[in-house]
Amino acid sequence: MADLEHVEIARYRKELEDDVRHLAKKYCRIMSWEVPELDEAAARGLILQALRHALDQVEQE
Repeated sequence: MADLEHVEIARYRKELEDDVRHLAKKYCRIMSWEVPELDEAAARGLILQALRHALDQVEQE
């Protein structure tokens, strides 16, 4: 990757982190509809694990 790409992606790093936080909150909220006594820490771990898997899948494309 050229230096310019590194500079450009660095500008978006915080925004990407915010997007991941938003996704985790979104899916925790959705899971809580089906699981009233949801353990949010456990759910967050499962969601982040699923996101990592999704990233791996997209990277392979």
